[in-house]
Amino acid sequence: MPPSSSLKNSHEADWLAWFDGSAKPNPGNCKIACILHSPDGKVTQHTANIGHGDSSDAEYQALIAALTLLTQQVTQPETQTVLLRGDSLVVINDVLAVEAKASRLLSTYRQQALEQMQSLPRLKLKWVPRHKNIETDQLLRT
Repeated sequence: MPPSSSLKNSHEADWLAWFDGSAKPNPGNCKIACILHSPDGKVTQHTANIGHGDSSDAEYQALIAALTLLTQQVTQPETQTVLLRGDSLVVINDVLAVEAKASRLLSTYRQQALEQMQSLPRLKLKWVPRHKNIETDQLLRT
């Protein structure tokens, strides 16, 4: 899938990334997706079926997958900015909270995400409405 205009790299950050997860039904079979845009225009897409869970499991695991890819690909984390977007307000609010507020399982995911975020000191995590995460959402449907 070629990148759409909403995913092209801009002056917002050196690296742009999106994540999404779904459970069908909820709870049910989970799938995750993420898209990364490097400063040189390279696009990386990742999808995976991750087994059974609910939508929060899927969204958190999608965040972790995006962070894993970013930590592997961002070559200069001290100087390169990263903007990571997702449409799960529950997950983004939980990972950015001073202390965990979610279930024990989500707390485990939260800890994994926070550990990875430490290696990306110039990362900004931002919630976007679903209609601004459409390309990543479409990857879940393929």
